Amino acid sequence: MPDAEPVTAYVPISQTYVRWFSVLVLSAAPVADFDTIGSTIECPRAKRGQMQVALTGGTGYLGAHTARALLADGHGVRLLVTPAEATAPVIGALRRLGELTVITGDIRDATSLDRLLAGSEALVHAAGVVGTDRRRAQLMWEINAHASEVVLHRAVKLSLDPVVLVSSYSALFPAPQGQAIGPDTPTADGRSPYAKTKAYAERAARRLQDDGAAVVITYPSSVVGTPFCTAPGVTERGWEPIVRSGIAPRLRGGMPMVDVRDIAEVHARLMCPGRGPRRYVCGGVSLTFDEMIDALETGAGRRIRRIPLSPRVFRAIGWTCDVLGPFLPVGDGLSYEAALLLTAATPTDDSRTLADLGLTWRSPRQSIIDSIGAHKADTGCQ
Repeated sequence: MPDAEPVTAYVPISQTYVRWFSVLVLSAAPVADFDTIGSTIECPRAKRGQMQVALTGGTGYLGAHTARALLADGHGVRLLVTPAEATAPVIGALRRLGELTVITGDIRDATSLDRLLAGSEALVHAAGVVGTDRRRAQLMWEINAHASEVVLHRAVKLSLDPVVLVSSYSALFPAPQGQAIGPDTPTADGRSPYAKTKAYAERAARRLQDDGAAVVITYPSSVVGTPFCTAPGVTERGWEPIVRSGIAPRLRGGMPMVDVRDIAEVHARLMCPGRGPRRYVCGGVSLTFDEMIDALETGAGRRIRRIPLSPRVFRAIGWTCDVLGPFLPVGDGLSYEAALLLTAATPTDDSRTLADLGLTWRSPRQSIIDSIGAHKADTGCQ
């Protein structure tokens, strides 16, 4: 799927400032109470293997880690890739880890979906166009919304179990006033094309859940950590100009952050059929903006100068970019919604995720430190 384009600033602040927007949003009807849906039935690692799992988005940052975790658990992975992705370094790296079947096609094509799902027992749908660039809105509607709805319905019709939709923290933002974002938080309307299309897929998945289908939804927040044979995640791409320039805004705010390996492990632990519809928020650990910059300083081994910027100004920059976006290349990730995400600092309730799946989140601060310069390290992709 397309990556975010470099940001061009059309507002009177530095490119270093505005690139931080791409860290925030990218990185969704009232609903039934899920307290009585699903279960906490044990599904030990030793009993989870030997499923054939269809995976979309497996050549992306989060998808590649998910494929790696599934293969490590002994599953066979059936990976749908575009022709341009068929020779990506991550494909060879994954082949060395276990049983990988590569299907070349397009998620918008019915024949490609039929070939992907044929012989599969479960699905992890992680494909999507990430960004807030309104000029790519049509592609987002085609892939994030309509293709997602189709693949979920086809998987349910074929009785795959589980059918996992990788949604987003932004699909539930903002939560009702004064509440943390949790698995029963209503789907938000969204402001950007990205958030609107993720919300569309979210509603489609919840309708299937209401009908009793074995659909499981995960909600990653801002995902951090070292990539596995892929380009860095959008969060790390947002850090690059800050690390390079040694300048960052000092801003009141923050947001939950979670290690990419933890999200991959969530998806691997979901491969236990017969547990019904479930929803798992994967917020991780909340960091303030200053704590994020502290981690960047430690990882880069250099001081980063911080220039005060008020939340109101930050949101005004986002609003300006929303107005200019349809007419000028203001860049991907610049939006009022993104500014709200950071300045609102809404916490998440991950208790059900941690209890059901037996997980403990890694420190995102350490994940940030480790990811600095990680693309230069030997990751076994050669």
